[in-house]
Amino acid sequence: MTVATDNKAPITAEHRCDKCGAQAMVRATLVNGELYFCGHHARDVGYTLILKSIEVFDPEGVFNYGK
Repeated sequence: MTVATDNKAPITAEHRCDKCGAQAMVRATLVNGELYFCGHHARDVGYTLILKSIEVFDPEGVFNYGK
């Protein structure tokens, strides 16, 4: 899994959280597609999301990656 802070396709105001519909802050790329999460839900599913994703795009630094 790769954690990307700069990606060619930015997250815009049009991207919505797949759990609640709030503005997305994190994009997870999985083998069968992408999921978008607001900050709250990204932190809520964080560890599992990181383990199951090919790449996590987190430009705002929502996750604390052991820093």
